[in-house]
Amino acid sequence: MNETFLKACRGEKVPYTPIWIMRQAGRVLPDYRELAKKYDFLALCKTPELAARVTVQPVDALGVDAAIFFSDILTTVEPMGMQLQFARDTGGPRFLNPVRTKADVERLTVPDPEGGLKFVKDAVAILKKELADKVPLIGFAGGPFTVATYMIEGANPGKSFLIKRMLYENPDLLRALLDKVTRLTAAYLQMQVKAGANAAMLFDSWAGILSQRDYVDFVLPGVKQINESLKNLGVPIIYFALDGTSFYSRLKDCGADVIVVDYRERLDHAIRHMPGVSIMGNLDPFALFAPLPNIEERVKEILDYGAKARGHIFSLGHGIMNDSPLDNVKALVQMVHRLSKRS
Repeated sequence: MNETFLKACRGEKVPYTPIWIMRQAGRVLPDYRELAKKYDFLALCKTPELAARVTVQPVDALGVDAAIFFSDILTTVEPMGMQLQFARDTGGPRFLNPVRTKADVERLTVPDPEGGLKFVKDAVAILKKELADKVPLIGFAGGPFTVATYMIEGANPGKSFLIKRMLYENPDLLRALLDKVTRLTAAYLQMQVKAGANAAMLFDSWAGILSQRDYVDFVLPGVKQINESLKNLGVPIIYFALDGTSFYSRLKDCGADVIVVDYRERLDHAIRHMPGVSIMGNLDPFALFAPLPNIEERVKEILDYGAKARGHIFSLGHGIMNDSPLDNVKALVQMVHRLSKRS
């Protein structure tokens, strides 16, 4: 197996800077789009053979240094009693029974993930074999606050953020919800690692809507709890808080081995706040629409900044855009490998 990704996560010497691309499993690949015409999104997620197939596609097509398990952060909480749909026209998630009251929170269970989420375990077991001679597999879950944001809103929150209203109106109710989601998320990630995932990643896409005080009070404790539960499993732990610039000074102590920096911040600035951890990031996804010389200029800059960290994994500063030019994506991977090659 090519362990360059894992070595960079651990801060070990690497022959070049590894790269993977957020949302690489799908989005720009023609093979994925063909599958998406035949199966709806949840069917792709819940059929182990299909999920494994989509997970491997970008490894073969793009030459990235890690695979990430194909799923969605919201399938995790379906076994709690949440009714999830994905609209065919927009692909957007929707919970038919949003969580708004004490009774809503109390009806939610914290199940064993090997029950309602066994399809994930089965897919990871397939990938353990298929990727054995290729690259590591990243298992992942949504951060409890981010998942709770969708559970409360019922859909993409846009700018309404009912979770912030709950935080101020009924903080104890929000804490009760977050506690349940945190416990399930920890067990879910443990299941993925035990099934064969080589790293575990937590995505907090909505953490950036909070002030630093509220982040520390409502988000960080759950993140620490989850990361601590993974420590004895021996895999790198990765944490991504989108738009979390104001939290960087606190993230170095969240228990993760790798902190993802989004496209809003220069890597060298973030590194100053987070000594002792590896860094992942952080090309703006829209940069992939630029001419190749312009992309290369930005890649060089990010590699220079990343060299100051304990370890650096090159990635986009958020998810790849659906219509990104495929040739540019392939060229990006080649650029990173070529420009960062150690002599």
